[in-house]
Amino acid sequence: MASAKALMTAWTHVAPEREEEFNAWYDTEHLPQVVALPGFIRGRRYACDGAMPKYLAWYDTADETVEPGPHFEKFIADSSPWWRRVGDFIQHRERMNFQLMRDVGEKPREDTPWLYVVHTEIPVSLVVEYNEWYDKEHLPRLVTVPGVIRARRYTAVSGGPKYLTAYELTDRNAFESLEGLKARKTPWTEKMRSLFRNTRRSMCKLILPSVHHGQNR
Repeated sequence: MASAKALMTAWTHVAPEREEEFNAWYDTEHLPQVVALPGFIRGRRYACDGAMPKYLAWYDTADETVEPGPHFEKFIADSSPWWRRVGDFIQHRERMNFQLMRDVGEKPREDTPWLYVVHTEIPVSLVVEYNEWYDKEHLPRLVTVPGVIRARRYTAVSGGPKYLTAYELTDRNAFESLEGLKARKTPWTEKMRSLFRNTRRSMCKLILPSVHHGQNR
């Protein structure tokens, strides 16, 4: 399988009474068709606890040119009748494109049941220190916590906030354990987290495991 060097996320929200049809459309038609496009490697879906928007579709892509590229743009333009019907009741949609910066930990053999996502901005004057802290201290410490399998960092090519970090978890409460609290409690971490701006945090539960490019469903 090709290596994913980028990420496309799609956040959506619908009213509770529309969720059944929305999920059926996304899982049986939309996600498999997106993943079949050139440059898409795999896709999976999550529902995010107590969040607005609630639903997150996560697409690993070959590079950051896939999302704005001609194949995906044509796919968007040629929406199906079911897609157009569902689109009429989607209350929120937000698509972002990211470039991979850092990948730490083990690649899980199976999708983990939880994905913890942190979006944030940081003052431009602190970006060098921010990246050094994340790469040299924060991520290496967090992936040693039981229940934390992998951590990846991205920078936005389109959309915002600019930075996204995603943690693949087997234990929803891994960061609240004694090991998790210890890993996060350092002077450098306290300093850097106090400087985050426009931060969004989402704990997301897997609702559709990976669909891979070329996979028949």
